[in-house]
Amino acid sequence: MLLTTADLALFAEASGDRNPLHTSAEYARRTPFGGPVAHGVLAAVAALDEIATTVTVGGIHGVEVEFRQATQPGITYETAFSREAGDRTRVTVSDGGALCLTITISHGAAEDVPYRPRATRREPRVVTADELIPGFSVTGAYGPGSALDALCERWPAAARSLGRFPLTCLLWCSFLAGMELPGRDCLLNGFSLRLRPAATMGPLELGYTAEVAEFDPRFGLLTVEGRLHGDAAAGPTVAETTIETLVRRPMPGPSTERLLEFLPRSERLRGHTSAVVGGSRGLGAALVLALASQGGRVLVGHRGTHADLADLADLGSSLGGEVVSCAGDATGARWSREIAHAADHALDLLICSAAPPIRPLRLDPAGLDRVQEFVATAFALVSAPMAGLLGAVSKASGRCLVVSSSAITAPPSDWPHYVAAKHAVEGLTGWAAAHHPDTEFFVARPGMLLTEQMNTPAGRDSAAEVEPVAAAMVRRVTDATPATGRPELLTW
Repeated sequence: MLLTTADLALFAEASGDRNPLHTSAEYARRTPFGGPVAHGVLAAVAALDEIATTVTVGGIHGVEVEFRQATQPGITYETAFSREAGDRTRVTVSDGGALCLTITISHGAAEDVPYRPRATRREPRVVTADELIPGFSVTGAYGPGSALDALCERWPAAARSLGRFPLTCLLWCSFLAGMELPGRDCLLNGFSLRLRPAATMGPLELGYTAEVAEFDPRFGLLTVEGRLHGDAAAGPTVAETTIETLVRRPMPGPSTERLLEFLPRSERLRGHTSAVVGGSRGLGAALVLALASQGGRVLVGHRGTHADLADLADLGSSLGGEVVSCAGDATGARWSREIAHAADHALDLLICSAAPPIRPLRLDPAGLDRVQEFVATAFALVSAPMAGLLGAVSKASGRCLVVSSSAITAPPSDWPHYVAAKHAVEGLTGWAAAHHPDTEFFVARPGMLLTEQMNTPAGRDSAAEVEPVAAAMVRRVTDATPATGRPELLTW
């Protein structure tokens, strides 16, 4: 099974699920996934299409889907099926040895019920935790239009096997979760769909109601019960669904107040210029603000546009420093030349904090290309700035800090790519220290930090705040005491 970004756009138009996690590359880039995620129902439909080309799936009267790991476009996933007792078929989608989702189909007659196309909301609902109380409900109209024809042409075997109306009900489940409850901050964990006889002769005017059944605010787990009606919102029920989601909490940026608790303002960097690679969010943004709080001028390397850094620049100015956006690709030589020019070819401090988004991977044939790509990109985000800027740092008798990770000594089982990349950049830093005697080098190995990358229920409970860690790093690299090693290792 292989999906493309065009497939995501087609499904969004057909289902009405235009959640930005699926449709906006810029929005998705700022999530732990690093890019758009396939709609869960889209992945299920595509998997059923692949299976239905070799085996007769038959009609359905119920579907249960459980999601273990998100699927993304551009990756080839494995599909498999098995027959189960009670006239059920189980389909799985895997990424190598990692299970992504399971689909369990209860077979029955695929009733083709006509309905009229109806407009749906265009922007996803944004709900607060205070709103998600049992009984909170939404209503609306539903009815995919001509885009459903294109979807059936794209996955014809699934459309034939499921039937057009059961397929419509599956799309409704995606719309309900991604656009209504919880809407924008939805991450689908699973759902069950139960079809009911329509008992009608003419086209239906489909309407829906959905309400919160349960919500656990600590873990963000939400259960929604939904009903699809055959006559607006008051007619007979033609489908029911129970949807389980995780309500994502966007991670706020670093707090200046919290940062100043650990690193009081000073003028020690007044007249000095630093460059931070990967400084737009998370630990990198906290490092930028810490440097600004010491009166420094900070050149920030980041992807995106200059406007993306406007808020961070305002915070840096409020702390007494200057934050300058240097948007671009830090893996290329052009970006380093622009930084060197902006620093007048004398750079007091270079901090390499950038890394690609970390997705779980295994060292197996299915994930090998992505492991190698991650290591190459992560290495380039350190090697390219070093190659282009260490001359400017040496000219200023400056310092270079490379952010590594405690994963070096305690490697997570599904992060072989990340651990390999951090070993590589530490090795490069050791070489650089031996051959650039006019520059002092530091390697920082923080533990798991409370950033968007670790923005999960478990991560929020166990990860450390970024502010004290950033403050400790900046306090050390701005201290007059020479580095004690080549390079000096910083741990917490």
